[in-house]
Amino acid sequence: MSTAKPSKPRILAVDDSRVMRLALKKILGKEYDVVLAEHGEDAWTLLTNDNTIQVLFTDLSMPYLDGYGLLKRMRSADDPHLQEMPVIIITGKEDDDKAKEQALERGASDFISKPFESIQLLARAKAHVTFKATSTKLTDVEDKLERQATVDEITGLGGQRYFCRAADEALSYMRRHGGQYVLVRMDIDEFNKLFIKIGKQAADTILQKLGQYLLKQVRKEDMLARVGLSKFALLLRDVPFHKAQQFAQRLCDGIAGVDIKLHKKSYKITASIGLFEPRVDRDDDIKAQINIAEVYLQQAIDAGGNKYVSCSEYSNSCAEHVNLETALTHIQHGELDALHSQVPELIKHVMPLLDYLASQSDDEARTLVEALKYKFKI
Repeated sequence: MSTAKPSKPRILAVDDSRVMRLALKKILGKEYDVVLAEHGEDAWTLLTNDNTIQVLFTDLSMPYLDGYGLLKRMRSADDPHLQEMPVIIITGKEDDDKAKEQALERGASDFISKPFESIQLLARAKAHVTFKATSTKLTDVEDKLERQATVDEITGLGGQRYFCRAADEALSYMRRHGGQYVLVRMDIDEFNKLFIKIGKQAADTILQKLGQYLLKQVRKEDMLARVGLSKFALLLRDVPFHKAQQFAQRLCDGIAGVDIKLHKKSYKITASIGLFEPRVDRDDDIKAQINIAEVYLQQAIDAGGNKYVSCSEYSNSCAEHVNLETALTHIQHGELDALHSQVPELIKHVMPLLDYLASQSDDEARTLVEALKYKFKI
């Protein structure tokens, strides 16, 4: 593999159009050492044999190996350089928002649309080359290398490698000495659509503000990390399962209540959460357990988002938990089965309102409210 440092930052540009490749080289060539490839297979060969490439620009639709396949190979590679390399997708008129969302899900870093202007292309290159160069400089000092491996640059939270390593160490300790934990996987609802709408810079600002909010919600003994574009993971140590469920509901409610202001516009986001309480004597690693938590996360997303779904291996309690707004939506759509297991929790949520309404009504209404309190032990 090549290790000689080029005189200019090296960029790989991949497009099956010769005209587009030449245009990319002409615009970027004055400031960068531009390497060209016709399709994903050629690009993959270059990437795996030249570790001086700092940023990749790639088309989506190409023969042999398209942009999606190239992204998948890079993000699943063993080489951290390929896992973390900025990848800017060059989109054409045939690439709709759905195509962009799929690229984001596979690990794209940014987009630029054809026909692009020279200023836009150079700005994208500069932003991502600067980020990559800054990250590379951290390798010169041992403690900064450790930071690069463990801290997400955008949010300041732990990164995926930090989370997996630290969580596995915590699991090993608890298996030897006893303990209990709950895994939390959280995604921002519809974030890919928001990213495409407002662009990377604004989306990164939203993630920064969310990271600041999350840091205020966790205890010192808990672990919190950003593990994907809008994906977060937490490990809550020695917390009762019902307290973890309450924490998840507070997160859903709190995130929905955060008003993020950017360029005189306000943005609202919501989150979906999957909770999983494994038995401490499980013999799998943290990645396998995160995958299980993601099953419940997906159930929360499929149910409309802005809620959590939880499961405990100790109590075999696996259920969707809904807030009042979601409960009303279920009722409006006739989805009553989804609420059967939630009635006690919903009664507790609405009891202050029922108390007030009963106080303004007659004896019969007050008797009914007292009967509900007695039945549900409120």
